[in-house]
Amino acid sequence: MKEILDIIVTVLFVFMVFMFIRGFNKQQIKKHTDRLAEVEKRRKESEDKVDE
Repeated sequence: MKEILDIIVTVLFVFMVFMFIRGFNKQQIKKHTDRLAEVEKRRKESEDKVDE
């Protein structure tokens, strides 16, 4: 009985760690894409100023 409980607790722990890493990765990807969009926007603004 103890072995079964140990397996269940271990599986739940691994699942929780997986979900944490997945959520953190998703957050980092969003941050990176937002930063790329901001850089692109600044680049276009700089090109517009040069054209004037």
